[in-house]
Amino acid sequence: MLTASLGVAAVVGAATVVSGPPPAEAATPLPITAVTASSDDGNVPANAVDGDLSTRWSAEGDGAWIRFDLGTEQTVGSVSVAWHQGDTRRSTFDVQVSQSGSSWATVLPRAVSSGTGTGPEDYDITDTSARYVRIVGYGNTDNEWTSITEASVLGADGEDPGGDLPYGTDGNGNPRTDDCTVSTDSDPQEAVDDASDGDVVCVKPGDYSDTTLTVDKAVTVRANGVVRVKNIDVSGSDATIDGFTVVGDELDDPSTGIKFTGTGHTIIRNLVNGKNIHYAIACDYDDCASDVLISRNTVTGTNNFGVYLWGGSDITVEWNNIYDLWTDEGNDDVDGMRIWGTGHLIRNNYIHDLNASKSEGEPHADCIQNYQNSSRTVESYDVTVENNYCVRVSGQCLIMQNGNRPTADIRDYTYRGNVCESFGSQNIELGSIPGAIIENNIMRGGVDGHVLTFHSTVDDLETTDIRVRNNVLVSAGGSTYARGSEDAMTDDTDNVELLDPSASDDWRDFEGNPDAPVPAINPDDFTRFRDLAQQADIVDEGSTPHSEDFTQDVDGATRVRGAAIDIGPFEFA
Repeated sequence: MLTASLGVAAVVGAATVVSGPPPAEAATPLPITAVTASSDDGNVPANAVDGDLSTRWSAEGDGAWIRFDLGTEQTVGSVSVAWHQGDTRRSTFDVQVSQSGSSWATVLPRAVSSGTGTGPEDYDITDTSARYVRIVGYGNTDNEWTSITEASVLGADGEDPGGDLPYGTDGNGNPRTDDCTVSTDSDPQEAVDDASDGDVVCVKPGDYSDTTLTVDKAVTVRANGVVRVKNIDVSGSDATIDGFTVVGDELDDPSTGIKFTGTGHTIIRNLVNGKNIHYAIACDYDDCASDVLISRNTVTGTNNFGVYLWGGSDITVEWNNIYDLWTDEGNDDVDGMRIWGTGHLIRNNYIHDLNASKSEGEPHADCIQNYQNSSRTVESYDVTVENNYCVRVSGQCLIMQNGNRPTADIRDYTYRGNVCESFGSQNIELGSIPGAIIENNIMRGGVDGHVLTFHSTVDDLETTDIRVRNNVLVSAGGSTYARGSEDAMTDDTDNVELLDPSASDDWRDFEGNPDAPVPAINPDDFTRFRDLAQQADIVDEGSTPHSEDFTQDVDGATRVRGAAIDIGPFEFA
């Protein structure tokens, strides 16, 4: 959590003076025994810990990092960073921790500096034990450089960072107010209607559960706390919807929590939680959208689907937390995401605890699905699904199935670097799909069938050209591949097949306890699959992946290239 003061905002319209939250109480700095970096330009890593704000460490490129060695394992509660030219630009970065210095866990993903000052800013994390801490930079608003004048690692503070969850949001909105041009403490619709393109409309906490918020212009609408609305409808171009809580109303009225059409929108940090909402975040059925970012939203407790893309192009869906979806209406499907359209990027999402036994009629409960079973022509191709966690799901991690057309409507997916645990008949099912890449994943389950099923579901349209490599394939005791599946593969390189009968026990425990509480975040999900994969002797095996731009594992570690690359979505060496 950014705890540096955000200053005072000068606002217009419904003018109100607003200020940011106070800084958290300072924790004790931990000793740093060594500092190293991925590279530098002559401004060396030691400059970041010399106590002098006039010196800096600088490195260029996406993923440049600086690493701090604490000497021994310590409890880390936050990091403090002063950014070079931090008053004129905003830097994007991850905070990662490690016990060994070789495998890393991302504890604060894609954080952004305030852009309002050159002094230290504190970034809170959930207290965690680590010897090594590193900051991974992704450039700034001016260029691709990461430049730090001073940094320190601070000890335990007993704080839970709240909104800075590793995935999704805690539902408390976005407290940022330094850029507000309009502030309102009443119904936000009037403020939006009066706003002009480019305005930032900040909404103070309030309950507007009977209101549909309609945004049809290029404005940012931000909830500075818990702001409840019935639903949100976004159109036009370049709108941002930030931090709202969407609760719905009667069943199918509305059917969609946040619906969008148009181009260039950002839908970020919203909580959708309403049992009568069928589609939590979805584009318009007849007119989807392009170039939209759906990021850091939490969806829980809704019917049917978390994210539904009816089509569209170049939509990025990332860092969302989708969990505990169920239906009491007897729906056929309860899916984390249903993805149609072209050029989409589905990455770094956490989809978990979709329990069919919790729903009326035990529907199919899959992480990601596109199943074409009607006369409506829908295409989906050139889609990348990477670095997602899909765990404790009654159905499948990915189902792509052409059900009615003898044409290649669904094809050319890349499924890479994912952690997949599903308890249905298979982890991945491809039906009449000509072309897909499945690489560098760990897949566990298929307890009542197979890990992978590639088959024909439409006459005269085979599943072909499936490239499978560098995966860890864990079955509960059945076969890894359904009969005939290997005939669809044009590449079967360096996959490791493991047996784990306990997956069957996990399946029975999961579906046999539908009333068990479901936490928003289960920290074990980000470590136990690494431990499972390490039971096999797979270090320094595998092949360079097909995807030349695949440079980072699911846990944020940089992938090793060449002959030494490891199998699965983790690096061990």
